[in-house]
Amino acid sequence: MDEISLIQEIAKGDEEALKKLIRLYKNRVFLYTYGILRDYEDSEEATAEVFFQVWRSAKKFKGRSRVSTWIFGIARNVCMNLLRKRKRRFQTLEIMERDAVYEEVDLDENIEILRQAIDQLPPAHREVIHLAFYEELPYSEIAQILKVPENTVKTRVFYAKKKLREIVKRLKGEDKEGS
Repeated sequence: MDEISLIQEIAKGDEEALKKLIRLYKNRVFLYTYGILRDYEDSEEATAEVFFQVWRSAKKFKGRSRVSTWIFGIARNVCMNLLRKRKRRFQTLEIMERDAVYEEVDLDENIEILRQAIDQLPPAHREVIHLAFYEELPYSEIAQILKVPENTVKTRVFYAKKKLREIVKRLKGEDKEGS
């Protein structure tokens, strides 16, 4: 059963379809929410809330975007609401170690440096890096999720990659004279 059919079945109240969708997306949604919230328990709570929202609003899904875009949009809204309620600073996403941001980083040797570099990116840049490289979403869908123009997404990715290169060089000590 494809994802659109799952949503249609969920809209009819099919709990088994919801369970299938949860199996497909639970880990991805958790990683996404954890990247924003930076707290395991909050991320578990947010992930559960995302699927509750999917259950409640499946009838409203019009199929104008991919199911993944719709789910990550819900996840982002849930996280933003949670952050607002708890008045935390907005922090966002990191890439898992298997995801390459640019060719110059050998992830087998530099995973920790890359993580540190990503943590130093501004929140908007971390978020687009996660969505573009970890979730492998096209810029048009990232723009829908973030509610910004597609060119803004492209610009953020460009500057995020540029900043990552600079941070990685600094962390590796390559920006010092004589290195």
